[in-house]
Amino acid sequence: MTIPAPGPGVVGRRVVQRVLDQLLATVPVAVVAVLVVLYVPPPGSLLTFTKVVAFTTFGIWIVASLYLEIWWPHRHRGQTPAMRWLRIRVVLPDGGQPPLRALVIRAVLMVVDGFCWGLAGVVIMLVSPRRQRLGDLVAGTLVVRVPARVPGPTASADEPGLPGPDGDLGAVASPQLALGGREVSLHGGERQDE
Repeated sequence: MTIPAPGPGVVGRRVVQRVLDQLLATVPVAVVAVLVVLYVPPPGSLLTFTKVVAFTTFGIWIVASLYLEIWWPHRHRGQTPAMRWLRIRVVLPDGGQPPLRALVIRAVLMVVDGFCWGLAGVVIMLVSPRRQRLGDLVAGTLVVRVPARVPGPTASADEPGLPGPDGDLGAVASPQLALGGREVSLHGGERQDE
């Protein structure tokens, strides 16, 4: 099964998603940097202290950004936190979850896509038929919209679209487990199988 090409609306969502994810990576790092500057006295010259704080803050920000761009989507079905909020997801052309390698390629090529405050990536997305930035083209991935939730007991944006056996958020149909010839109730009792 091949995923159909996303519409132009996904480009705007991707821009907003990028800004939100970068804020998620930046705000905690900035708070830590301000607290260090305010409460830790400089051990030597003020210039050296400022450089150490600036480079350390930048390094932590890079690690936080890569975590949000690579590891988080790898563990959460192709979605960063902002992607989940905006109901978009990184997928392979067949609809599957991208491997870690593809997410690393996407993150590394963000250097090119982020050129001129992200304008290069936006232009590439607008002219590509499947709304892919350079990182997506090289990694073989797409960013697609996740369908809106249907009213009632359904799965969240990062869970499969089908409900569980009893139609209620994936709960088991019965509060008992069959173990060999006996059934064990989840409520603490044992009973013989009839």
